[in-house]
Amino acid sequence: MSKSQSPDIWDAAADVVVVGAGAAGGAAAWSAAREKKSVLVLEKSAVIGGTTAKSGGVIWIPNNHHMRASGIIDDRADAIRYMARCSYPLDYRADTKDLNIGTHRLELLSAFFDHAAELVERAEAEDVVKFAPLDYPDYQSHLHEDRAPLGRSLKIAYPRHWRKTHDAWGGAWLVQRLLGAAITLGARVLTNHSVHRILQNEAGHVAGLEVRSGRHVHLIGARCGVVFGSGGFLHNAKMRDTFLRGPIFGGAAARSSTGDLVTMASHIGAQLGNMSHAWWDQVVLELSHRLTETIDDVYSPFGDSMLMVNRFGHRVVNEKAPYNERGQVHLIWDSRRLEYPNRVLLMLFDDHVINSTAFSPFRWPIPQPGERPDYVISAPTLLELSMRINERLSRLGAFVGSVQLDENFVETVHSTVSRFNEFATCGVDEDFARGETAIEQRWALAARNGVPNPTMHPFAPTGPYHCILLGGGALDTKGGPVTDATGRFLDEEDRVIPRLYGAGNCISSPAGQAYWGAGGTLGLAFTFGAIAGTHAASLAPITAA
Repeated sequence: MSKSQSPDIWDAAADVVVVGAGAAGGAAAWSAAREKKSVLVLEKSAVIGGTTAKSGGVIWIPNNHHMRASGIIDDRADAIRYMARCSYPLDYRADTKDLNIGTHRLELLSAFFDHAAELVERAEAEDVVKFAPLDYPDYQSHLHEDRAPLGRSLKIAYPRHWRKTHDAWGGAWLVQRLLGAAITLGARVLTNHSVHRILQNEAGHVAGLEVRSGRHVHLIGARCGVVFGSGGFLHNAKMRDTFLRGPIFGGAAARSSTGDLVTMASHIGAQLGNMSHAWWDQVVLELSHRLTETIDDVYSPFGDSMLMVNRFGHRVVNEKAPYNERGQVHLIWDSRRLEYPNRVLLMLFDDHVINSTAFSPFRWPIPQPGERPDYVISAPTLLELSMRINERLSRLGAFVGSVQLDENFVETVHSTVSRFNEFATCGVDEDFARGETAIEQRWALAARNGVPNPTMHPFAPTGPYHCILLGGGALDTKGGPVTDATGRFLDEEDRVIPRLYGAGNCISSPAGQAYWGAGGTLGLAFTFGAIAGTHAASLAPITAA
């Protein structure tokens, strides 16, 4: 949009304007402010933090200085091969120069490797935020491309005087420290300010934004550039149905993740990418029915005498696989029945699981002993349980469509449980290899009754038995405007849209389909947010609109 040449059109202006106050926006604001540029952060919600504030604050950083200090070698070529193999499995070929993923994708992964570790080290050196190693192996450490499977995930190292009571506070702490550092350097943060248009000057450079606060419309000028870190489109039902590769019911993204940037960027000719993918997981169906923005999603399902079946009574997934991989099982299409057979999965477990006093940070949604939330369906036998499940599915109505248990469900699920019990007894899951990867073993509890595989135990021969209905969900989506290695938006001809940047879940993620390891979302958001903020701050200011 061409504007008057008078600078008086702006109600306010800053060198760098940042949209969104999560990890991506916080990193952009901090990095731009440390370059001695004026920074204005615009947050749509009433509070800062976005989806980051709901997370544990873990970041996935290859070749970080904590790894190096402990003697772990994270070779650049090996790390990029691992990322490429997971992110673009349809294209990846190890025997080609660009790994067959294309120059642009390779440049993004290379930039991440080249800058992530130094940015974390800088944040620690400047006392912005401290990290410590998290002893989680990468989620796909079993792949031969992963030559440094342990050490890339870093957790928040809290000050000794600050008492942490819940892991989820880690993300809030990360945002507070990033924005706090930016504010100390002169940045300003405005909440309840939503961006509705991207404004360009006659040369096509992004010069500012149209912003609304309450009933007021403001024009905010950006002398050097605009950086978006505004989240994905998980809570925009129309966009979910249009772009994602299958039906999901909600997830952990902040409610403000409604894809505003997708619409605005499309209006100025930005290229969109990775729109069919998300940071997948599973949600408790009945809680998502009440509110699509979930507090907790199903991270690592608790319990050994527990399995998941579809409406036909068949196991369809390794129940202990990382959430990103389990979530995608809900999206499988049956070409004969013309349905998503796994749209709803039934998490079945016996009385031992629900009465277990073993501690696990991943226990939810299994209730504590003595608790019986209404989303848990219970019955003395599998036959009666199936009847109650059907009643519950009927009550959910249009939310799940016409999903009902197959007429042979009870017979089939008895066979499924019997086969699972055999696997649990011998310790080898011949169908889905449950408990074989390093991350599954790390998340497992101690083996019960001497079973050889701690992730599996035979079901009790008699009830009661219990069920929780699960659906596909996501932490957030990961598609949006395509960016280059400095975070600049590209148009449909792969040309840079000057002075417009993005990072985090609002853009086309360099991770493609993958979730490399714990903290994969925040590692990318932090790194490319900081890269974008620094690059925008390096530009000469434009003095006219």
